Amino acid sequence: MSKHRAKKKQRQRARGAGATATKPVAAAAPSPASAGARGERAERRASARDASSRRRAAAPAGTPPRHPSRSEVRDGIPRPDAIWAPFPLTEIGMAVGIVLFLAGFASGGSRGVWLLTIGVVILTVVVAELCLREHFAGFRSHSLLLGLLPVVTVHMLVVLLVTSRWRGPVVLVADLALAGGLTWWLQGRFRLAQARARR
Repeated sequence: MSKHRAKKKQRQRARGAGATATKPVAAAAPSPASAGARGERAERRASARDASSRRRAAAPAGTPPRHPSRSEVRDGIPRPDAIWAPFPLTEIGMAVGIVLFLAGFASGGSRGVWLLTIGVVILTVVVAELCLREHFAGFRSHSLLLGLLPVVTVHMLVVLLVTSRWRGPVVLVADLALAGGLTWWLQGRFRLAQARARR
């Protein structure tokens, strides 16, 4: 009877040991599979993120580079900005001058003359500022225009304010000589500014 009990206890202990030995195995058995599935999903998400980031990074690089136009860069020299940039004061001045000029031209009479004169003055100031800025920055040469503009202005002021007899061939030769000298000097200034801007 004692032998039977001893054998029974041994069988129970063997079954208990087998159960405890198989439990971790059974518990651990699904763990690698689930971990592997989770790892595969994480790898797929990471590869998808990497692919999308590569596409985003490659999109700007794949686009052809933008070449600046001659209105922005000329002979390797960028267009100089005005001191009031980015406020479009030059463009506003041009628009106002053109509107006043056209309004004076269409109106007629003394009012039209005043509007026409104010429009011409505004346009002259705006264009002169733009030409001076581009010329002395080495961007574009305006030697002839800048040489003629002060001579014409002085001639008109003398005729309007001093005497209307400021005319004739002698005055014309004097005006052309003065404009030619100013043009030659301005061309030299432009070459120096251009060489300085290319350094």
